[in-house]
Amino acid sequence: MSALPGLGPLLADSIAGGGVDRRAGRPAAFGLRWHPGAVYGPSRSGRPYPGVVETLVRLPSRGSGRFAVVSGREAGEVARLLAPARPADIWGCHGAQRLLADGSREDPVLSPPLAQALDEAFVWPPGRPRRRPSSASPSVLAVHWRGREAAAARDLARRIGDVWRPLAESAGLRLHAFDGGVELRVPGWDKGRPVRAYLRDVPDTALFYLGDDLTDEDAFRALGPAGIGVLVRAERRATAARYGITPPEELLALLTAWADALGAGEPQPGRSHAFL
Repeated sequence: MSALPGLGPLLADSIAGGGVDRRAGRPAAFGLRWHPGAVYGPSRSGRPYPGVVETLVRLPSRGSGRFAVVSGREAGEVARLLAPARPADIWGCHGAQRLLADGSREDPVLSPPLAQALDEAFVWPPGRPRRRPSSASPSVLAVHWRGREAAAARDLARRIGDVWRPLAESAGLRLHAFDGGVELRVPGWDKGRPVRAYLRDVPDTALFYLGDDLTDEDAFRALGPAGIGVLVRAERRATAARYGITPPEELLALLTAWADALGAGEPQPGRSHAFL
């Protein structure tokens, strides 16, 4: 596995350069991935790294320079964690939900067999309520073992696999591993979906995507040669991302460089950029 270029080469990239140098005439915008390690630390609280929200507040929610957020979490939960920053869009539940800046939202509609299979999966482990609450993610279930001892994590992974694998096979759901857990998801909704939507709807937009998790690889691959994928984690791994930076210091340095280039946070002229 070859080493990924880091923060310096990223800021000097011909695509990124228009975002961090106003003289280039192509000020950039943001699209942002929201996952433990990408913009916040490894705690389960989901709180961003110190300084992240304060920097995102400086970015516009429309026009070039805007940022969006892609998360496995429910979109409304992400909005609360990010406040008072206001993304252009929040794509929750791995791209299945879309919450716009004006408060309108698009939610997935599941077929009865898929909904029933997710309800059945939710009752494991024993002791949970018999049906998922209405606030639960509509299209994905996740079990986390981050922070557990290795033996306990392996045992939990085996037991959840014994229950969820037959459900996935019978209902057409998919099991996806991520860093510190596993998800049961509806096929066709992944983190590449927001990227594909932006490329379709705003084809002249230069996209940047920050992510740390295995589930972000769908988005890195969807970017194509015209976009920039950035792996945000201290431990490097095989990835489709073009660059790698280490949180929190290099993450904050990148966000600050973009915010400084955008000045007061007003939409900028030139080629549109979006950061996912």
